[in-house]
Amino acid sequence: MQDAVLKIKDLGAPPEGFEDAACPGDEGFPSDETLDLWEEYQNAVDSIVRPVTWEEAEILIKCCPTDHMAGIEWTILHCIESTFAPESIEDFRSLIEKCNSDMMKNMLLERLQNYINNRE
Repeated sequence: MQDAVLKIKDLGAPPEGFEDAACPGDEGFPSDETLDLWEEYQNAVDSIVRPVTWEEAEILIKCCPTDHMAGIEWTILHCIESTFAPESIEDFRSLIEKCNSDMMKNMLLERLQNYINNRE
């Protein structure tokens, strides 16, 4: 098990508001604690080596961003997709259904459906 995945498991899903963050000093600007969490999450995601194991993907699928995070959501998506095997489409679909984030779940399901459509 990769340390980066365990770190994400400990952190859980990152707080929302990453792309909506105001300027420092403005009302609504994230607290230092929130900024630190985003940075920890980003550093952990950037440290994940692909392909991830199925067990690691099961952790990641439950700790996805629920809001856009300047591309970090795509890195997580690609990590999860690195477990995909054409002979295990239904297992992969079941994994996707466990996703904590509607945004990420929809992206993963759409990409899976595109794969299925292009295969036919």
